[in-house]
Amino acid sequence: MKIQSNYSWKAISKLNLDYATVFSLAPYMNENVVTIVGICLLIGAMAKSSQIGLHVWLPMAMEGLNRAFLKLHYMREHPVFILWSTVYFVSFGKIQNEGQSAGNRMNNLGSSETTREAITLDDKKIFEWWLIGFAEGDGVFSVDKRGYLVFKVTQSSVDAQVLFYIKKELGFGSVTVQSKLNKTHQYRVRDKDNLLKIIKIFNGNLITKNKKSQFKSWLEAFNLKYKTNIIHIESNEKVNLCNAWLSGFTDAEGCFTSSAYLSKTGKHIVTVRYVISQKDDVEFSKLLSNLIDGYVTHIKSYDGYNTVVNFGKLNKILNYLHNYPLKTKKHVSYLRWLKVYHLVKDKKHLTESGIEIIKDKIKFINK
Repeated sequence: MKIQSNYSWKAISKLNLDYATVFSLAPYMNENVVTIVGICLLIGAMAKSSQIGLHVWLPMAMEGLNRAFLKLHYMREHPVFILWSTVYFVSFGKIQNEGQSAGNRMNNLGSSETTREAITLDDKKIFEWWLIGFAEGDGVFSVDKRGYLVFKVTQSSVDAQVLFYIKKELGFGSVTVQSKLNKTHQYRVRDKDNLLKIIKIFNGNLITKNKKSQFKSWLEAFNLKYKTNIIHIESNEKVNLCNAWLSGFTDAEGCFTSSAYLSKTGKHIVTVRYVISQKDDVEFSKLLSNLIDGYVTHIKSYDGYNTVVNFGKLNKILNYLHNYPLKTKKHVSYLRWLKVYHLVKDKKHLTESGIEIIKDKIKFINK
């Protein structure tokens, strides 16, 4: 126990958290961890204060004297459990299920260096496939007005934390405000050495027709500017459920929708749908729809295509997103939408009280 505790504190001491990471965790925080932090602050306040009344008022104001001190007692009796919970929370940067690899990282802390390296490589590959999918939706390979070759990913400023996440995982690039008027941020790479790393990730791995063409032209411009001879690799990759590409693409182009209405016969109907958009690649949309048991619709308003999966056929995409979780604030929308899905699955919409709960939850799915 003592060895484990010492190891844990050393692990904690080496961690770095920036404000972007902390605030991006807010929707996923584990209540037990928040409670622990609150109690630690309480202990600090009580230790600093010479006013005896504060020692009584603070615990009762928070949640009642007995419950507060029961938690303190539990912390004393279970120190290792609490410590490891905290390490799990902090060390992996975000409270969300990252598939089997995340569990492996915790379970193998005492295993060989070879095993740990394999897990790290696996996590790196998961991130890279997620990034490729995300960039195929919200990224661009371009040459700016001053002749700089640029790889850029743009997001609404309210979701800027995902850009800091990309920067942190890659270890290079910059995140800046792109437009105060439009409230957007951008992640940008434009120096030669780091663009070479970007090329290594994307070359031969792109899936959508438009992004393949864009990348090929951009790589030609890179070779011309830097007098290199990097061979463009034609990609034969197809969308599949065995890597994180679709998770990234969903973060960029997907949405989770639900609606409730009364049928002509007076029955309550609730729709629960997963939708992903693609403007100019109907073949991709057809392949995706076959993969996830959906169907393709043409949207006249923007002359594009939606791949739609209805309630009864959501199992594939649900299992996939469990293994490869979303990384933007869309993950919060997904969790809210998932609650509606389970309520409908449990037939709660067939009762008056249940349908009211569902209608209320639907309002907040994408807020």
